[in-house]
Amino acid sequence: MTAPEFEARLMAWALTLPDLEALVQIGSRVQPGAVVDAWSDWDYQLITRDPGRYHNHDWPRQIAPCWSVHLERTPRGVMKLSAVFAGGWEVDFVLLPAWQMKLACRAMRHPGAQGWFPQALLRGVHNLRLVAGPGHRVVLGGPAWERRYAALAIPWPVPGFIVEDFRYHTAAFWRHAVWVAKKILRGELHAALRWSHVELREHTYALLAEEARLAGRTPRPEARKAEQWLDDTRLRQTALSTGPEQAQLARALLAEMTLFREVTQSIATRREWPVPDYVAVETWLRTELTKLAG
Repeated sequence: MTAPEFEARLMAWALTLPDLEALVQIGSRVQPGAVVDAWSDWDYQLITRDPGRYHNHDWPRQIAPCWSVHLERTPRGVMKLSAVFAGGWEVDFVLLPAWQMKLACRAMRHPGAQGWFPQALLRGVHNLRLVAGPGHRVVLGGPAWERRYAALAIPWPVPGFIVEDFRYHTAAFWRHAVWVAKKILRGELHAALRWSHVELREHTYALLAEEARLAGRTPRPEARKAEQWLDDTRLRQTALSTGPEQAQLARALLAEMTLFREVTQSIATRREWPVPDYVAVETWLRTELTKLAG
């Protein structure tokens, strides 16, 4: 099954849905300048009057032979079904109520009124602009939905990285660094390895993204396309070798602490913010980890 054949199957299936208001493609396949290759997945917003109808694992098999289906609520608060079809074609369907999307699109036309909008609506607008703003295509829905999505072209204030975010990520990093270090010192190496990737690195990349923005680059969330927006120095520093081995984990954490301190100082200098004082905890961590690092 070729990519065009798969897309034709998807279109034929979508046309049978009585509750469908729109099918909007997002993601790299419709983003100008994005690199699309054999490993690129498909991303769609399935906008329907009855999204609960799709909160099951059965309907993707109506499109094409299906290997795997996973349904989850994402960190952004929406339901997403990810299906892997025969041949390895992977598709993410974000399941969205039509009334909410109409409201978000209408709100986008009035950026000056955002102070009157409830937080739930502001989050919806922010999320829509985040995923569809870089590029989208109204596959089904006609002129009405094309007009709604045209509101993405209206300038909208983007929430910036503020000093409270800076304080949050620095505090969280050093708290999790202590936790990871204790697991390394205790010999709970798999727990240390998992937590360094699940929690610790999240805060490192939050600061790396802000540093890139301040340098005039455009970072992506979740470290996506980081090879394009990290500079050469940061690319080398983030190429950390880890595994369930005590000395290796100790060296990796020491290196990440150095990276995090440098990025913290870089952002504080550019933004003229005070540098949070974590010298005592860093000194203790370096003393204990150096004993293992060799």
